[in-house]
Amino acid sequence: MNKRTKDFAVSSLAVGVTAVCLYLGCGALGPKVDLNNTYEVLGAVTAEETAKLAGSQGRVMVFVRDTGKVKNPWVQAELEAFQQTLKKHAGLSLVTEMIPVSPNLMAATGGGLPADQFLKALEAHPDLAAVVSFFGFPQLAEAELEALKKSGVKTVVVSALRPGYKQFLERQAIQVLIVPRSDPPPPGAPAPRTLREHFDQEYTLFTPADAASLP
Repeated sequence: MNKRTKDFAVSSLAVGVTAVCLYLGCGALGPKVDLNNTYEVLGAVTAEETAKLAGSQGRVMVFVRDTGKVKNPWVQAELEAFQQTLKKHAGLSLVTEMIPVSPNLMAATGGGLPADQFLKALEAHPDLAAVVSFFGFPQLAEAELEALKKSGVKTVVVSALRPGYKQFLERQAIQVLIVPRSDPPPPGAPAPRTLREHFDQEYTLFTPADAASLP
């Protein structure tokens, strides 16, 4: 094979790979997300939505449960997929806050992110572009909600649907809310092929514009 033919073959292969990647919606090349692992899919799409909010530059803080010595594989899958996907956005840096949990803490907060730890972390990092919580939204006082809005920090919450979320979206205390779907895919629905199709099969994403559709 002469050099001209070899160069043409390499270029054709590169174009082919790019076309397949665009068709499959896989984005930039990087660690592969297991599309059969709903938690990896959730972490990856959450990272992409966070990057849209944060823009091309800034620091992102993610709150996730620290389950202790015995690691929860679901939590690990979400977090690792989130971290790896956010790395594709070179202008964004990440701060990870692992929050120790206990049954008593979950009962006291209603399963949400402890407000004191949330506010303490924000105070320690005043330059944040976005905050992501793989907990419920913290129970904040009125003044704390107003301070969060004025800070300009964009908030992403990944949680079961809870009372009050409609109001938080309407007031733009939450910019993106991701909750498990309440209904299964319709019978005969085609099998999902892309990352986003897998996400849409399992989860629903709400923004302030969608707040009216919440109960």
